[in-house]
Amino acid sequence: WACQGWEGPELDDDEDGPAGPDSSTSSSSGGSSSSGGAQLRLAVGVRDLGGGRGRGLVALRDVAPGETLLSVSMERVFCSEPESELHWSAEMGLRLLKARHASQQQQQQQQQQQQHKLQGRKVAAVDWGVWIRSLPAAVRTPLEYGEAELGTLDRYTAAEVAAMQQCVQDCFEALQPELEALGCGWADFMWAVQVFHSRCFFEPTSGRHMTVPGVDMANHTHTPTAGVRIVHPMSQGWDATAEIAEPPPPEPSRFTLVAGEAGIRCGEEVTISYGTWPSEAFLLLFGFVPSPCPGEALTLFRDAEEVVCWCMDQQHGAGRSGGEGQREEEEEDDDDEEEEAEARIATALEQVAAALSAPQLAADTEAAAVDLADFTNLVVTPQGVDGRLEPLLAAAAAAVRGQGETAAPAAGMPAAEARQLLVARLRERAAEFGDGVGGVGGAGLHEPAVAAFRASKRAVAEAALNSLTGAAA
Repeated sequence: WACQGWEGPELDDDEDGPAGPDSSTSSSSGGSSSSGGAQLRLAVGVRDLGGGRGRGLVALRDVAPGETLLSVSMERVFCSEPESELHWSAEMGLRLLKARHASQQQQQQQQQQQQHKLQGRKVAAVDWGVWIRSLPAAVRTPLEYGEAELGTLDRYTAAEVAAMQQCVQDCFEALQPELEALGCGWADFMWAVQVFHSRCFFEPTSGRHMTVPGVDMANHTHTPTAGVRIVHPMSQGWDATAEIAEPPPPEPSRFTLVAGEAGIRCGEEVTISYGTWPSEAFLLLFGFVPSPCPGEALTLFRDAEEVVCWCMDQQHGAGRSGGEGQREEEEEDDDDEEEEAEARIATALEQVAAALSAPQLAADTEAAAVDLADFTNLVVTPQGVDGRLEPLLAAAAAAVRGQGETAAPAAGMPAAEARQLLVARLRERAAEFGDGVGGVGGAGLHEPAVAAFRASKRAVAEAALNSLTGAAA
């Protein structure tokens, strides 16, 4: 069904189009027929991988390097509508539920589907029933996390999950009348949204999210055996023909799964890469965290203001972790004290910007001053420490210590002291992912994806600490 209209790899174009993988595991689609009515002998099939790994795509014969394994017409790719005011997954989820409802109402759906296969791509409307019935009955992502799971996440990630949950809740409330007309409730909507969260590609040129039947069965690995591409038809000949006679309809673009440079042996799993992302991206969308995770990154501070607040906590001996202590304290103070605290933070930020700008202004008086908006998402990765961290910590600590004095250049604080601050923050973050999580939070450690997420983050923190001090947390 998915590869309908495809004659086979020997007749397939090899013209590339950009496609960004972001897909997930589970689901399959059945066999298909070519436009000539002959049964396509696909090179891949869906198999249970064993060992609790679920299902995946497996090569049914030896596959040559670069061979097209699946080729799906864009008419049969389930795409988001960029113009929609809803979140993309909610908009796609509603259409999925509508398609499921329509399919359930068709008593002769199987016979109609077979006719569609024989007619090739010349079908007035796509019946998604075959693909919908192949989707997993249950999908679990952080959209379903409760207090126990959220309690085991760091506050940055927990805030992302909470925001995502609120977004989906808001979409559900907006769509509730339409959903009820379909006989669907919250559980149905959550299922549909998570289906797309966990198995979509993102195509940056069009800004659309895409779920590709058949290809959506390919599991992730950082060493994939296959890749994906969008193949566009040649249009020059079609345009020339149109000038003298009415040509046949142009061929649609196709989403293809292509074997990698090493080829794939019979019985080997066909895998792709969903991208080189930090573990939060895998957790939030796909509901799992790969190991290893080459794109891992541990956020130490979100922005320069958080660095300043954290330095204030350090100076005042508040002993709070996470850099939010100053902000929480402001909420408890009366209006005058809150305004005073905000003024101190604003002054410190001005001094930090001046300190960071001083070296480049000294070298070039016409150079632009440093914009602190460029100091966001300050991280450590398996490759090393974000180079912005130590200069920013040095400038922030000097500004906080001076409290009202003219800021000195960042170099005014010894590099060793800035390094000590960096190590202190790293130790705080490493402790957040330690083994001593109790209470409600401890129960969430039984969630495999959460446990893998915490282990991945702690490993990055410990590697960075070992690099900076010669000893882990």
